[in-house]
Parts: sequence; structure tokens; C-alpha cells
Amino acid sequence: MAARARAVARAYLWVGGLRGAARALVDADSIAPAGVRCRSLGRTAAVEVARARPAPAGVARLATLVGLTR
Repeated sequence: MAARARAVARAYLWVGGLRGAARALVDADSIAPAGVRCRSLGRTAAVEVARARPAPAGVARLATLVGLTR
């Protein structure tokens, strides 16, 4: 399930849907945190979503947990 949520987040990013990507990443993190925080697809998607200003809800926290922000 978490792998699917990460793939959905990536698909949203491909079409420019930052809010959908953020929702999918936060969902994936709640299901399997290591899948988002440790795997390259999850981290890459988190970086791309976190670059949005302001970062969508939940993503700022996730970016901090992943170590992408200070």
C-alpha cells in the first residue's frame, strides 16, 4: 500500500499536482514511514513537494523528519 501511495505521489508530481502529491506522501508515511523516509522515490518526491512555497500541509513536518530541512 505504501509503495502505491509513493507511486501516486510521483504521478501527481508529473502532472503538477502538488497537493495530491503531498496527500499521497503523508498517507504513505503514516502507513510505512521507512518507505518514504529511506527509499529514494519517497525522498525524491518529498524534496520536490517540500520545495513548494509554502509547503503543503504535512509535508513540512515530513521534510524535517526525513532530514531535508533544518
